[in-house]
Amino acid sequence: MSSSLSSSSRFNRKQVTGVPTKCWCGKKLTTYCSQTDDNLYRRFDRCEIAIQRKTEEHLFKWIDEALLDETRMVDVKVMRLVDEIKELRNEMLTKFELQQKMMFTMEEMMKEKMN
Repeated sequence: MSSSLSSSSRFNRKQVTGVPTKCWCGKKLTTYCSQTDDNLYRRFDRCEIAIQRKTEEHLFKWIDEALLDETRMVDVKVMRLVDEIKELRNEMLTKFELQQKMMFTMEEMMKEKMN
């Protein structure tokens, strides 16, 4: 896929991460199927203007690369959530232990007062 990466970035005005919805020019993207020998039947998104004006640099993104980008971004978000949940769990356990100690202390004080 190394040749596909260079062909993909060749058309980008700037690098686009994930699944794009619009070109930098504001036009919607259309999905096409490659007819080249190197990428036969490989799907890609392209701005309609780019098809008409081949000399202009409009958005081009292979569908499989876009989906991999999205998957990686979701993985990062999931790992952040896992870390946040672990942190919250630790905070809750600490608070619970503190409350337990307070309850034990109060119970001891009550016993002393009763005696």
